[in-house]
Amino acid sequence: MRIIDLLPHGLVDYIEVDHLQRAYHTEVLAGGEDTLIISQFTPTWTAGRHTRPEDIPDTTVPVVHVDRAGSATWHGPGQVVIYPIVRLREPVDTLKWIRSVEAGVLHALAGQWKLPVERIEGRAGVWLREQGRRDRKICAIGLKVARGVTLHGIALNVNIDMAHAFRGIIPCGLVDADVASLHMEGVHTDMETVAQVLIHHLVESIADCLASPSDHMRYIRDLHDLPTTLTSGAH
Repeated sequence: MRIIDLLPHGLVDYIEVDHLQRAYHTEVLAGGEDTLIISQFTPTWTAGRHTRPEDIPDTTVPVVHVDRAGSATWHGPGQVVIYPIVRLREPVDTLKWIRSVEAGVLHALAGQWKLPVERIEGRAGVWLREQGRRDRKICAIGLKVARGVTLHGIALNVNIDMAHAFRGIIPCGLVDADVASLHMEGVHTDMETVAQVLIHHLVESIADCLASPSDHMRYIRDLHDLPTTLTSGAH
């Protein structure tokens, strides 16, 4: 499996990475290697198919309408985003795919940092729950499957600026919940470490869903190593 690690390149533009994931989607459809993209975006809101107008009442941050499920999700500094672009085993089981991605995040956060994370029925993502407090989401998950190959992925809050990141918008359309981050939960680590832990658990968790599972992970960090057609707009 090919791992495209964009974290060493700093903050990257959402649109450019979206073009990159779609180029890889086309390549995987044609029989190419399964690929995971790791990135950290400049401040952006993405509005999924279930976003309501009231979910984005006032924001100066760019809003990009996307074809994944879910509502509005913030991306920006201090958040690790991972997009798996992989061919799923036939017959495609979309629910199993979603659960396998969720499981990878749950295992990473519980296993590595002992956080009491869980799923909440009817609500996407990975959550923390505590008596006397509102539920808080630490990882957003928005996925799509097109012609048996996946798009979009996860956004894990590592050390985000809560004072600015979610101003003027209702994250994920949830008025009765809060947002969490690893830093807020007492986990002080760096983005690359978080990405490595997530990748390890994700690859293990999704293996049973893949048409061609692979234990080998080939990291690419130098964009000059990528085909020009896949990096025409990348930093």
